[in-house]
Amino acid sequence: MRKSNVIGLFLSALVVSGGAHAADAVIEAAPEAVMADPGFVWTGFYAGVNAGYGFGGDDRVGVRVGDTFLGNIGKIEQNGFIGGAQIGYNYQMNNFVLGIEADFQGAGLDDSTSGTLSGVDLHAKSSIDWYGTLRPRLGYAWDRTMIYGTGGLAYGRVNYKMSADGVQFMDEDKTRAGWVAGAGVEHAFTDHVTAKLEYQYVSFGDYTVESQGVSTRASPDFHSIRVGLNYKF
Repeated sequence: MRKSNVIGLFLSALVVSGGAHAADAVIEAAPEAVMADPGFVWTGFYAGVNAGYGFGGDDRVGVRVGDTFLGNIGKIEQNGFIGGAQIGYNYQMNNFVLGIEADFQGAGLDDSTSGTLSGVDLHAKSSIDWYGTLRPRLGYAWDRTMIYGTGGLAYGRVNYKMSADGVQFMDEDKTRAGWVAGAGVEHAFTDHVTAKLEYQYVSFGDYTVESQGVSTRASPDFHSIRVGLNYKF
């Protein structure tokens, strides 16, 4: 009788112990909760720097004396290095990103052309010392990569010079307003650092430059390719 009780107690202890170990095994095997990654969000303010090269353009230099058009002496194609800074804000809605950006660049853009009209050797030169833009941007994002189009206001300082037989008679500095259009691609390497590659076309419109009865119709413009680095706050 006592022997049966002892055996029964021993078997009961084994069952309880085994159940406890089984419960421990179940608890230990339970997977940890994993938070879903929401992905990168473009919404927020940013600021950064940019650098690139300007080229091309189509500023044809025609010369007029009074009301008489003498002809063209050539074409000025602005080219040179550009560099500056930008600030902006993005707001993301699903995959679409709406933003606005302002930038300002120092510029070494210039070009010249020469020709002979009515026996007079003429030389014209145009340069852009600085310019800025204010543009909305509309983009489409795949997580950390976004393509976008942009366009808006451009403004800049344009200098125009002309000489006849080596004697300069025209020299005008003017701040001009115009327009800009372009497109680019931007990628976020971290949650705060993004980089972009961007194309822009900038035009400051047509205007008349005149001195001592001689005039020309200036139309400064250029294309540019630039890279930029932004910090997203």
